[in-house]
Amino acid sequence: MNFIFLTNQFYEDYSHCTEIEMKQQRPYVQVFITLHDIDFAIPMRSNIKHNYAFWTDKPNRCGLDYSKAIVIEDRKYIDATNKPYIRPNEFKALIGREYSVKQGLLNYIQAYKKAKLKPDNPRKRDMLEYSALQYFEGYI
Repeated sequence: MNFIFLTNQFYEDYSHCTEIEMKQQRPYVQVFITLHDIDFAIPMRSNIKHNYAFWTDKPNRCGLDYSKAIVIEDRKYIDATNKPYIRPNEFKALIGREYSVKQGLLNYIQAYKKAKLKPDNPRKRDMLEYSALQYFEGYI
């Protein structure tokens, strides 16, 4: 499993995308995975308030937030100069779990596509409104 940061150029190019997690002073560590030849980055977050996540520390609501997953359209957006630090307990929760992380993202993408079929449903509307996938629908 690869851990990455995104470049400043990514944040500039996607600054209009309000559901993409952006913290330039202390950027989110992202898990980089490829599904069906599409590169994704899933941010590691704290205080996740929904269940679309791979939990690395569930009591503290920490994990990979599938709702904020993005497509990496160009690998130039991967910051090769800085190496992320992962808290040991979260690193331990992720090691050897790449298949589960990928399955979780696939399940989330399927749920998102299903929500697109019923956008008037209030629960589905929230998923569509707050998902970062809305900016990458052409890829999924």
